[in-house]
Amino acid sequence: MNTYSSNKETHHLILIVGPYLLLHLTIRLLFSQTLQVDDAEQIRHAQNLLLGYPIPQPPLYSWLSWGLFQILGTGLLALTLLKYILITLTFWATWLSSGYLFKHIQTRYLALFAFLLMPSFAWHMHQGFTHTILLGFAIAVSLHALLRLTQHQKPIDYLYLGAALGVGVMAKYSFLLFMVPLFISALSIKTVRQQLLQRRALFMVAAFLLVTTPHLYWLSQHYQAVFPAIDQKLKVSADNSIFEQFKSLGNFFVAALAFVAPWIFLFIHKPTKKQEAVGTELGAQLLSRFYLVLLLITLLLALFYTMPHFKVRWFHPFMMLFPLWWLTMIEGEKPFSQVRIRWVYSVTIIFTILIIAVRLVQVTIGPELGHYGRLNRPIMETLEKLPPMTKLTQPRNEVVKLLTNDDFLGAHLLSYYPDNAIAIRGVWYRESGQNSKEEARCIQLWDSDDEHLLPPTDVEVEKITTQVAEVKYTLFWASLKKCP
Repeated sequence: MNTYSSNKETHHLILIVGPYLLLHLTIRLLFSQTLQVDDAEQIRHAQNLLLGYPIPQPPLYSWLSWGLFQILGTGLLALTLLKYILITLTFWATWLSSGYLFKHIQTRYLALFAFLLMPSFAWHMHQGFTHTILLGFAIAVSLHALLRLTQHQKPIDYLYLGAALGVGVMAKYSFLLFMVPLFISALSIKTVRQQLLQRRALFMVAAFLLVTTPHLYWLSQHYQAVFPAIDQKLKVSADNSIFEQFKSLGNFFVAALAFVAPWIFLFIHKPTKKQEAVGTELGAQLLSRFYLVLLLITLLLALFYTMPHFKVRWFHPFMMLFPLWWLTMIEGEKPFSQVRIRWVYSVTIIFTILIIAVRLVQVTIGPELGHYGRLNRPIMETLEKLPPMTKLTQPRNEVVKLLTNDDFLGAHLLSYYPDNAIAIRGVWYRESGQNSKEEARCIQLWDSDDEHLLPPTDVEVEKITTQVAEVKYTLFWASLKKCP
């Protein structure tokens, strides 16, 4: 493909993907200021730069959030921009990788638009993902870095691959489930093995360690808090019957299939012979080995361990590259027929329009239709109705500290009151405000879902209510006689 043609197709790609992502970003910012659970978590953790956070997730996403908070202020705008910057870069890295994998431009488009036909991307990444979005970006970039390395082998390519793998480990611990099979498959191919085992590979190791060492040091000091939390989430067991082992394995494959549905059902096609071009042949071989290694590891682990359930959204490390691999298997010497291309595009457009429509309904008339979700809770709207006594500037000689025992409400307080010292479950944020020697007044806040959090009983309680459809959201507050 000549340079002019490549630039033209890239321009077309930007004109398609750009408006799609911009529309989703606008929906998120325009219709609801209420945070999702993961975003609320980031608001709390990204108040400070630490080597690790007891989430349990690596800290890179929180570091990026902290950086944008310094520029745009703590809140939904910074988090949403971060999310869509990463999603855009994921599309871009996948597009670059497809140049090493496919012969036809139509196949490159199909590979990219596969994201729009997989629920974890088409729906969930717009709804609540944080670390998983960074994980997806790292997977796409790591694949591109490895494919690029197989073609060039310059020091910059080794640095790129090492940094990409480091970002993956710092994005989410489950990235290791992708990285290990990828490296095994790469080492099983003679030409790639020779490239990975030469001296210049030390650049890759150095870049990887530069990115990961600070957090790995922190993890070595806090593993007793992180690993049990992960184990409690996964509930892996080693003592089970053969029936339970088969059941667990079956659940794994069902969840894996669900991750790529409905995309996979549009591409039930007989595989073709290998491509003649060296680049596409090597890429297809690498991905084929990746899924062979992954299958063997899965079957081996199933002999010893079981899990009670698998969430589809956990399968990024395993199934994100599945459409790329499958397309390398079915792409022929001739492009797909125009009838087939139009059919896939039509389904993609319909599926995308339905998702956009559902998102709009969710944050507009959803409560009137009987679907009241977290995004419909008018927390920020209710905070706007509070009297100015909670502002630092009223009066100017008095510092106001805010307290709550509700993590979710606390995140909104951090966003709405950028200058106040705020305590969430006894943990103080913005300590400069907390340690101020000026006269201070403490106000405790809770809402109608917090009856179990024991609000004050010996002070005058005030409240304000905001109604959404038939549901009322009530926020309570009280001035404490003494700050804790």
